[in-house]
Amino acid sequence: MIRRALRAQARGVAGDVVLLGVAVAAFVMSLSLATSIPPEFADAPAGIRRELAAPFSTVLATYGAVLAAVYGSFRYTIDRRDGVVAQRLMLQSRWAMFLVRLPASAFGGAVVAFAAVIGGHTALLVAMGGIPVDGPSVGSTVALGAVAGLWGMGVGVVVQAHLAALFIASLSMGAAMLVAMFWSAGAVYLPLLAMLETFRFDVTAVGITPSDGLDAGPAVLVSAGWVLLVLGAGALSFLRRDVT
Repeated sequence: MIRRALRAQARGVAGDVVLLGVAVAAFVMSLSLATSIPPEFADAPAGIRRELAAPFSTVLATYGAVLAAVYGSFRYTIDRRDGVVAQRLMLQSRWAMFLVRLPASAFGGAVVAFAAVIGGHTALLVAMGGIPVDGPSVGSTVALGAVAGLWGMGVGVVVQAHLAALFIASLSMGAAMLVAMFWSAGAVYLPLLAMLETFRFDVTAVGITPSDGLDAGPAVLVSAGWVLLVLGAGALSFLRRDVT
């Protein structure tokens, strides 16, 4: 049963228009970084350009995570709205369908985050002549996107309504940035900032003071707790509620 559900989900990924659209949006949003970089940076030595561009990795990861969550939410709510979920439930059990959507949502979130990285580095290339690609940072951004995709899926399954899920998925991630403006010590425990710290991004670039940041261990626990909470709520909702 799991194998059949995986095959059906894989066929959906191959023609995933939602993934393409959100990935393009992530690329375009990241390109907008070029407008915030002073043109004189292009004449700076390579080492200086690298230091000046360091905070942008956190900004790119943030863009990627928010849009990855939007993708995870959208992918489910669109399938529910279009009757895809109801149709597949005629051939698959609910628990099998829910389980196979997890890797699909994570994969889509990772693709969206990678598109944000490509867009950001394209912007840096245009504005500053480019900087060397930091492999670990790119890997962390992609991994963060995968986790954010799972978060968005959980939100979408719980909320179900298409436009409401879009709003709540983006707000649930972006709220950390708003809270950080007046309470950074509490903001680090919200999903987005906890995830950024889990993957060791420099959250001082988004307004968090070093004294308020989380260590690696607590950040992992907080992030895992949030993701497990929303996926657990999503699983209960999916197994018990009408999805037609």
